[in-house]
Amino acid sequence: MYDRVILPTDGSECAMRGVIEGLDMAQKLDIKAIAIYVIDRSEYEGLHHESIKRSVKGGFKKKGKEALKKVKEAAEKRDVELETKLIDGTPYKRITEISEENDIIYISTHGLSGFSHLFLGSTTERVLKNTETTVAVVSGR
Repeated sequence: MYDRVILPTDGSECAMRGVIEGLDMAQKLDIKAIAIYVIDRSEYEGLHHESIKRSVKGGFKKKGKEALKKVKEAAEKRDVELETKLIDGTPYKRITEISEENDIIYISTHGLSGFSHLFLGSTTERVLKNTETTVAVVSGR
């Protein structure tokens, strides 16, 4: 049925709801999971000073490592094989690039951006519009 579960996270409590459901599915199907944290380039590319860019990017990298550590701990509790990826880019693009035909993406309705969109967060909405992969959208509320 599925070969892998893709678990995007931004470290928020809402995103972890999708991660936990995805890990539970991976456990039930006895398949591998991939947790992904995307450092959103738009958050720092417009900054003028190179030292400030590096500092901001470093902060996001640290936050990403912490978020992936939480996912790893949850995967270990469920005895799920987990690969983690900390990458730069546009979140929805990187999530959809990683997914393959026989994968399933578990993603929360909202992440750190909260309720900027009434029903779905912008990353979730864009993932749905830009992938052929099966997507399970988990309520983040």
